[in-house]
Amino acid sequence: MPETEFNGRSLLTVDSKGRLFLPQTYRDILGEKFVLSLSEDLKTLAFYRSETWQSKSEKLRRIPETDRKAHKLLRMVFSSTYPSLSADAQGRVLIPQAMRQDFALTEGTEVALVGAGSTLEIWNAEALRQDYSRITDEEADDMLDHVYSKYYLSENGRTQNEQQ
Repeated sequence: MPETEFNGRSLLTVDSKGRLFLPQTYRDILGEKFVLSLSEDLKTLAFYRSETWQSKSEKLRRIPETDRKAHKLLRMVFSSTYPSLSADAQGRVLIPQAMRQDFALTEGTEVALVGAGSTLEIWNAEALRQDYSRITDEEADDMLDHVYSKYYLSENGRTQNEQQ
């Protein structure tokens, strides 16, 4: 059974045509066709397996467009989504010019592909270093407390979400 979770980090460079090389392990997980869109935190781009994106897209489409705040999010996400991408024979994928501009992914830029479970995030490597360096001990503790209390099992074998 093929692996479906993205792990690890790869440092790459954007070429003169705006392409990124995708390592084979990531291409195997993404499949022949995949999606490029905003990541969950809206700070970066991410590659999604087509099945993963379809599930996320179905949930987003249930949000009423009459909700103005939500509509702004929907516009951001869907206008930044490129379905049915594929790597060329050399394993490179073209990042659309608008996305390269918005996320400072110009020719020669060092890029980090970051495994984030169900997505493969695309970071400007310097922005990733800055993001990691800004996390204080207090913020790290807060993130860990949040995740452990909300998503990991408690003594009775249920998460906080399941107990409510």
